[in-house]
Amino acid sequence: MAKLQKAPQTALTPVPAVLVTAGTMAESDITTLAWVGTLCSEPPTIGISVRPGRWLHHYIVDNGAFAVNVADTTHARQLDLCGTVSGRDVDKWRLTGFTRTCGISTAVPLIQECPLNIECVVRQTLHLGSHDLFLGEIVAVHIEESIQVDGHIDGSAFDPVCYVAGRYWRLGSQIGPVGFSANDIGKIA
Repeated sequence: MAKLQKAPQTALTPVPAVLVTAGTMAESDITTLAWVGTLCSEPPTIGISVRPGRWLHHYIVDNGAFAVNVADTTHARQLDLCGTVSGRDVDKWRLTGFTRTCGISTAVPLIQECPLNIECVVRQTLHLGSHDLFLGEIVAVHIEESIQVDGHIDGSAFDPVCYVAGRYWRLGSQIGPVGFSANDIGKIA
């Protein structure tokens, strides 16, 4: 199959499109990010990249914490909206109708309507160029019961928003559990 060679770019895709909150219950912001990922399992760590010019950035720096709120596709419009307007000019909580709820380990407000909320404390910041990478240790996870099976997130019940090359998508069907190919070792040529 032919491939076209491209200049270096942000080509890793799909990635989760999430709503990141920072600040306090009294004063906070929400923004949409797709430059987010799990970086370590012990301690559990998430990395988020935020442009220093974003209003959210100063809340993260000032308070040393953030929350990753994973919306489902029913909230895709609000998710998109939070990435298109600035918290300097607009109260995104009021604009979207999202409900602030208290976390258990940080002062950062969580978005009640999101089925998955992950509270993080900043452990390190790397200045990369156009973005600052905040390494956040996960200190609490909140998962809506309706998307869980046996204590784990059920991919058939959870419908998160994915970002692919400037567009939002939803996930498809399950291929198999991790390790499903173990019986194929030695059979694959």
